[in-house]
Amino acid sequence: MCFRYLTKESLVALGSVCVLGMLLSGCFADKDTNPKPTKEATLQCDRLSGSVIESPKVNELNIPASQITLALFPKLDEICNKIDKQYTLNVSYETKLDQTRSTTKFVAKETKTAIVSINISLVSSNKNHNFKGTAQIEASGKKVLDIGESVQIDDKDKSMLVEQAAQVAISEAKKVFKQEATLAQQ
Repeated sequence: MCFRYLTKESLVALGSVCVLGMLLSGCFADKDTNPKPTKEATLQCDRLSGSVIESPKVNELNIPASQITLALFPKLDEICNKIDKQYTLNVSYETKLDQTRSTTKFVAKETKTAIVSINISLVSSNKNHNFKGTAQIEASGKKVLDIGESVQIDDKDKSMLVEQAAQVAISEAKKVFKQEATLAQQ
């Protein structure tokens, strides 16, 4: 029997080393620093088809089309019951980041303005509707003798801008389709 020469202390030490190794392997494991969105947005409205999100010509905030989809598609489902025809949906978006900086001998002022614009185009055989939603945020800061934090537009700010721009575009669509429904009833 090979276990005859192992003492109780050596088995405890071996077990401790194994447990410590497992704990440390969790601490040093590679972590996903850029997680993928956990939920997928799908367009539920059967009156909208062709949902194409065009690649932006200007995307200074590096917002992916999937983030626009996640913000916009649930809101598009809200207007589905107000649409009386079959429409083809096209979506485009643009993001900009404007930066200004002024410096004196001791003080540096920096301002960043982030803008997100979402354009929704609904096209049917005899009608074409275009709706635009825009949202912006401005962040500014000051450094004295180069002491202070740099101004940042973080991911939370970007997500908020996308949600707001999508909501503005959908609100415009709701108004138009509500007016059309009212005119059709008269």
